[in-house]
Amino acid sequence: MAKTPTQINIDLDEPNYRGEKRKRYEALVELRDQLIEDVSMLSGENLGVEHNAGEDMADIGSDNFSREIGLNVASEEGKKIFLINDALRRLANGTYGKCIDCSKVVGSGRLDAIPYAKLCITCKAEREESEFDGSTVSFGIDKEEELTE
Repeated sequence: MAKTPTQINIDLDEPNYRGEKRKRYEALVELRDQLIEDVSMLSGENLGVEHNAGEDMADIGSDNFSREIGLNVASEEGKKIFLINDALRRLANGTYGKCIDCSKVVGSGRLDAIPYAKLCITCKAEREESEFDGSTVSFGIDKEEELTE
């Protein structure tokens, strides 16, 4: 049946993947949605400050520490959301599952564990080894992506 110009297909943005690609897409979207919900909750909980006059300084310090931890967690979750969106772009353009360093296939076990992984296990190990050796210096900048898994 042909659609008339007044009919709207609300699923226009959802790709029509099949098989393994569909499975990967759904896993990424589900993870992203969960992280967005978590970040929203964490941000809301940690932005409010409710201190009363005469409140114990230790309690205030503990509250501040807890808030800072929560905001750091939210920041890390935000980075994962960025990585997931990047993985969805790579899925759409056909480069998902290929290592960004060596262009070899990222193993399905690795993608099952970290669906937004950009590196094969060999290249990831090499990067971690070079970081451990001190041969890579970040100067406070995200290493490739420190946003790389």
